[in-house]
Amino acid sequence: YAMIVPTKLARFDARVRAFLAQHFKSRAPSLAELTGLWETYARLGLPNEDFVAEFTNGKPASLAQRTWELLLAQHLHDQGHELTCVGDGPDLRLEHGGVRIWIEAVCPEPKNLPADWLEEPKPGEAKVGTFPHEQILLRWTTAFDAKVSKLQTYLKKGIVLPTDAYIIAINGCQLGWTPGARGITQMPFGVESVFPVGPLQYLINRETRRIEGASLSLRFSIVNHNNTAIPTTPFLDPAYAGVSAVFGCATDRRHGKPLTMHVVHNPLATVPVSHGLFGVDEDEWFAVPVSDAPGEFDLTHA
Repeated sequence: YAMIVPTKLARFDARVRAFLAQHFKSRAPSLAELTGLWETYARLGLPNEDFVAEFTNGKPASLAQRTWELLLAQHLHDQGHELTCVGDGPDLRLEHGGVRIWIEAVCPEPKNLPADWLEEPKPGEAKVGTFPHEQILLRWTTAFDAKVSKLQTYLKKGIVLPTDAYIIAINGCQLGWTPGARGITQMPFGVESVFPVGPLQYLINRETRRIEGASLSLRFSIVNHNNTAIPTTPFLDPAYAGVSAVFGCATDRRHGKPLTMHVVHNPLATVPVSHGLFGVDEDEWFAVPVSDAPGEFDLTHA
């Protein structure tokens, strides 16, 4: 509980526990998991007034956002990282190899998504519908862009330095009654947000009508509800070199298991982060320059 006055911590703890007990009184598994996440977060000395106020305000979006921060803290702590929290800076900070690494978390709200996609089926009901992959991807790209803007603010204030790594952690758990982390490409939404990968395309023999091959198409932008083209190429653009990587996730619970996440590395990052540093090397994405084609990359999965 270092860095927090004991009386303040006791007040935080009482408020959070009372909220959890009331909010999850009929959902014992969630109550147990969130209580455990909170206990770790508090023990590490990370809570502040803003966190507690938002976590306990009863708004689903605020609860999802702050729960994502709890999940991240627990996951990174489990990997052996020592965490700190600066009140007016990004959500979490750690150091590795002499480099400060900042993590800014965001849990986008389900705006402009079909109501049917968001509504959980009634008991005994089977649902069939269309996967609104473009609308979901737009929520990821919007969240990414918002946190890129925050990076510029942090840099101007001197909170984040040009020699620091900066990671944007996006959780899509609110983007559907059964949200997933992968888009129409079968790749994670974190990849689709920053690299120009598009839907699968198939080569069909016109004579035999058989599929003879498949590949990913290229998608350099996606059109939003205002008919504006949103680029899907940040990690091929030097203007985004201040972003080291993207964390991606689509769950609000761990259910006793390690957090399922993906990491997407920026090949142009001014301050890159090491592969495997966050314990998710089984779902880690990075681009390798093509030696005979300057400016082009091969996207690989480790």
